[in-house]
Formats: sequence, C-alpha cells, structure tokens
Amino acid sequence: MLVGPFLVPVPPLEDTVPPEQLADPDSQFVEVNGLRVHYKMMGAGEPVLVLLHGFGTSLFSWHKVMEPLSEVGTVIAFDRPAFGLTERPLPGEWTGESPYSTQAQVELTIGLLDALGVERAILVGNSAGGAIAMLTALAHAERVQALVLVDPAVYTGGGSPALARLFSNTPQMQRIGPLLARRIRTWGQDLLRLAWHDPSKITPEDREGYLKPLQAENWDRALWELTRVSRAPDLVKRLAEIQMD
Repeated sequence: MLVGPFLVPVPPLEDTVPPEQLADPDSQFVEVNGLRVHYKMMGAGEPVLVLLHGFGTSLFSWHKVMEPLSEVGTVIAFDRPAFGLTERPLPGEWTGESPYSTQAQVELTIGLLDALGVERAILVGNSAGGAIAMLTALAHAERVQALVLVDPAVYTGGGSPALARLFSNTPQMQRIGPLLARRIRTWGQDLLRLAWHDPSKITPEDREGYLKPLQAENWDRALWELTRVSRAPDLVKRLAEIQMD
C-alpha cells in the first residue's frame, strides 16, 4: 500500500494544448484574482445574469440558453476553476488558499463582476454551480440581485469525507490522483446521458462541446486538485439566511 502507488505508471496526457488554442470566436479571457478566466458575454444592459455551470461541465452547458436570455439583458457565462478553458494552476504555482476551493470560487465570482464592471447580478447556478451561487449570495448579499437555482447541489453531507481527504494528501494519492481523475473520460459520458431527459436528443456537436475541455493542458491534475479540496458547504443549515431584496 505504501509503495504500490509509486509503481503505477502515470503516462503524460497526449494531444493537449494551452486553453487559448481551444477558444471559440466569441471566447473572452480576463485575469481575476491571479487566474486567467474564460467567459462569454451576450446582450446588453440590465439585468445582468451570471451563469455558473455544474461539476464536470463548462460554460458550454449554457450554449442553448444564452442567446434567448440575452434578449432581456446582459448574460455572462464563465468556466469555474478546473473546468472549461479557465487557467489550471498546479500546486506550487499559487500562494495561500487553493484556487479550486469553494471559498476561492466565491471570491472569483465577485472578482469577475468587478473585472467586468458589474455592480449587481442575478446568479444562475446549476448543480455545484448552484451551491457556489448560494454561497456567493451569503457572503456578498449586496452584489447579488437574485438567485435562479437549477437543480442546485444542496443536500446533507457532500464534499470529500474526512478520511478521504486525509488520504488524498499523501504522496501516494498525489501521484495517482490525476490518473483517477482521467476516468471522467468514460463515466462523464454516462453522466451526460443521465443528465438529459431524452438522451436521444444529444447531438454529436453537443458531445464534442462537452468533451473539448479534456484537450486542455493539465485538466486531469486540476480536476484532482478540485476533488482534493472539496468540502461540504452545509447549505441546508443556512437556507433561512438567504434573502433577496
């Protein structure tokens, strides 16, 4: 158990490129809290809707609703850390709190509003993005005009168990963790089918859009870092604190 993980071959990822090389014509990048964040924007004026995607996806998950939503105001979708085309720093490349932590993602959301000159926004969050949206509202109520929660990750428990977190910090798991993260290539497609009410409507273009971020450099190591610092947000206990004006 002590030596075995060091004997497991962890081949480098093949055919990966810098995230910018995967960008679409309407992709934009901005530095927020030291992180190069990928986002897209449509529409103009108020209200401003900021879309936060769930685990294992990217801003691509909003591609069919951004244009309709832009008819009523400004719509901004961005890739949360470890996903999409947002920069994926590796351990040793940051100081202080991990940029993949829940709190760092809350501050990144506010930092993005600052960078784009948005005073208040409606946060639209799906799954894990819904949890980040709610935590942002709790920490910065003055910046959140309203919440729209699409199947938010609000439940008892969640996050990595304490024992799992202990093991995840060992040198053995640090070595093979990214290898485990690569399994999303297979089970992620199963998750995609489960997420659709009618999987027969998933087009080849849809599948390609969801899988494209797996061509970005260090996606496996970043996904492992996000998993490693995952914590239960305990939002069930704080629901009564969320109040919109």
